[in-house]
Amino acid sequence: MKVSFKQYAQSLYEVVKEAESDGDIKAEVENFVKIIAARRDLGKTERIIAEFEKIWNEERGITEGELISARELDKEIVALLHSYLVKLLSVKTEVKLENKIDKSILGGFVAKVGDTVVDGSLKRQLASLKNKLVR
Repeated sequence: MKVSFKQYAQSLYEVVKEAESDGDIKAEVENFVKIIAARRDLGKTERIIAEFEKIWNEERGITEGELISARELDKEIVALLHSYLVKLLSVKTEVKLENKIDKSILGGFVAKVGDTVVDGSLKRQLASLKNKLVR
């Protein structure tokens, strides 16, 4: 029977959740790696880890999001945008933002938190202006 990366991640989460010490966690992870190696599924490792993180965060009430900008942002600006997004979206959980660089947005930022996208990019603003001028 084929096991999906989501099933692997859920199984890993269940055994880690029940572990009582760091030593137990280490032993369970080593056992888990042996199992996926024996099943020749080591190629799924990255997707398993990504799915595990989603499950881990979801179970702990952490909402994942992305903050996309054209260049690296200062920590103070990231913190300010984080506070703004939490208030704007009325998020009741902790928000974990991953900062990504995408030069194609030209400037500003695009924030994706859960199912919500806040697009404050220069690229979108220019496209909007172009549409208004063309009318």
